[in-house]
Amino acid sequence: MSDLVCEVVELDGVAPVQFFDFQQQVLFSPKERGEGFIKFAISTGKRGAKSVAHAHPRDEVSFTIRGEAILRAADREYHLREGSAVRVPPGLHHTVEVVSEEWVVIAAYCDECSLCRADIKIPAMAITEDQDAANI
Repeated sequence: MSDLVCEVVELDGVAPVQFFDFQQQVLFSPKERGEGFIKFAISTGKRGAKSVAHAHPRDEVSFTIRGEAILRAADREYHLREGSAVRVPPGLHHTVEVVSEEWVVIAAYCDECSLCRADIKIPAMAITEDQDAANI
């Protein structure tokens, strides 16, 4: 019998925190849980909100729920609007700026997981047979 269970988080039970010019509600966080791989958050920004230039050690994927923003990366601009999904590859420095009254985005990325941080251990069940055989 497995001790694995699904975890459900209700958005209205997650307090928003300030993240650059944005309000962010983190639903799942490897840093907070001490395990897992993906940070999953909903961020909201008002017109003119901007992120600082940054990159992630693994993919970032996001989906715009409401509003519009401009993603800038590698001397290009990407217009994100309701229904837009984007994948930012590892290591690509990028910024985002809100150009509508409000922008709401769901994002998943791996900044604080055990693949990226030495202080969080990979759970044994997450290691594949091939990795185990290679002593990874």
